[in-house]
Amino acid sequence: MTACRRQAPTLVIALALAASQPAIGRADAETIPLVLRAGRPLRVKLDERIRLKRVGQPITATVVEPVYAYDRIVVPAGAKLLGRVEKLDGPSKVARVRAMMAGDFSPLRHVVLQFETLIGTDGSPLSIRTVVGPGIANVRRHVAKAPDVSEPTGVVGRVGQTAKEKVNEAVLDVKDRAHDAVATIMQPGKMERLQEMAINRLPYHPQYLRKGTTYDAGLLTPLTFGSTSPADLAPEGTGPAPESILNASLTTALDSAKTPRGTALEAVLTQPVFSAGHQLILPEGTTITGEVTAAKPARRFHRNGQLRFLFERVQPPDHAPLPLLASLHAVDVSQDDHVTVDEEGGAAVTNSNTRFIAPALALLALRGSVGRDRPADNDADDVGRTGPIRQNDVGAQGVGGFLGFGLLGVGLAQLSHPLGVALAAVGVARTVYTNILGKGREVSFPADTPIQIQLAPGPAGNQP
Repeated sequence: MTACRRQAPTLVIALALAASQPAIGRADAETIPLVLRAGRPLRVKLDERIRLKRVGQPITATVVEPVYAYDRIVVPAGAKLLGRVEKLDGPSKVARVRAMMAGDFSPLRHVVLQFETLIGTDGSPLSIRTVVGPGIANVRRHVAKAPDVSEPTGVVGRVGQTAKEKVNEAVLDVKDRAHDAVATIMQPGKMERLQEMAINRLPYHPQYLRKGTTYDAGLLTPLTFGSTSPADLAPEGTGPAPESILNASLTTALDSAKTPRGTALEAVLTQPVFSAGHQLILPEGTTITGEVTAAKPARRFHRNGQLRFLFERVQPPDHAPLPLLASLHAVDVSQDDHVTVDEEGGAAVTNSNTRFIAPALALLALRGSVGRDRPADNDADDVGRTGPIRQNDVGAQGVGGFLGFGLLGVGLAQLSHPLGVALAAVGVARTVYTNILGKGREVSFPADTPIQIQLAPGPAGNQP
């Protein structure tokens, strides 16, 4: 059991609605309007791989998760959005120089998308206006580890448990990497991904938007879906069950380097909360607030950032704020970010042991590029030479050139031995700094990031 769960009596969810306060919602309303407010994000993913050619190029995306208004779904998962490429902005000078130093001379442009049409459940088009955030590849839900029910006592027991946890984590890490590698190969479209990987290694290549890239399209104007009779409200004093999980979306951007401890944060529920009898407790759009309880920025030697925050209050519509205690349970971010969530809701970035492969290859390539001694064997090539002869490894020069300057470096390394050695040295410097000596990565959750929060254990309000 974690410290949070051992202190359940002090961490009781105080979400029970006081009898002196009115019930949440509109108990006397016969109908309620179903409106998606301005700013409400629609999380969508691209249906097809798109080769960027021009402004105005059409795009099609699919809604990833159902969208609720008050107490029901108004946009189902799988609904289609139609849009276009609105802007193709050139990269900054810094980004351009960095790409060129890595051997990439392609004009990688910043893409701005715009979605203009939502296909309704009846097939009819609805006109919308959106502002679309940056694309996120390989989105995955990162869920908190389950707490260990049996907690050992004594020094020996704790040491043994720690060692066991380390072994289990290592095994799970290997299994996850193997699963991800197999999934990359076995998933549909594997030839397309392999082709894209090969194309992106070229010194000059076209720019693509990858199939399945996820975007948050925020509504610029409200979207109305008529009105309907609201669901029955839960009795006064009813709260969500202890340890229940609520779906929400961050409205405050969080970053382990820029968000200090004590920073206030806010999120909104993206799905309504019902009682066991399917009576409404909290509608969609309810605001929950809290603060950052710990923040550690990334440091040198690849030490990554850490972030922890708690939610402490809930603000139902037309109601006074109420106490609540909940921590992060899951977050939807890119799998490439390597984010983990611990059993107490802390988020951190993990390092994979595979990061040492590139520096090791770079060092071996540099050694092979410099050359090795071989004795003269008096053949035609050695006539007139005495003493040891320097012999470079062509394959090592190619690897060193690739790590130093991409595919272009493979060819350049064969033109001149000194140039090949120089490129291999650049590869060593780059890979060692990036993977070992350099600064680690920050924990960063942009606004509109979907999260799940788990309420603390303790007595709940009456459950009908």
